Amino acid sequence: MRRFTREAAPGAYLRVLAPGEVRAGDPVTVVHRPAHEVSVSFAFRASTTERALLPRVLAAGDGLHPELRREAEEFAAAAALPGGASG
Repeated sequence: MRRFTREAAPGAYLRVLAPGEVRAGDPVTVVHRPAHEVSVSFAFRASTTERALLPRVLAAGDGLHPELRREAEEFAAAAALPGGASG
C-alpha cells in the first residue's frame, strides 16, 4: 500500500461484461469516459498525498460515484479543520 500511495498508482479498474479469455493483442473498448478530469489515479492522489486536489474532485459534481463524492467531502472537511489532515 505504501508503494501504491508513494507512486500514486492504484491500478486500473475494469468491469467484466462477459467472462472469457483475453489474450495479448485482443481489442479493448472503452465504453464510457466521464466528461470530468477525475480518474482513479487523480482521486487516489487527492485522498492520499495531494489533498489540494480535493476541490477539483468535488467540482466533478454528479459525475462522481456517490461513495467517492462522500469520501472526498469527508477528506475536504477534515483538511479544513485547524490542524487538519495533511497531504
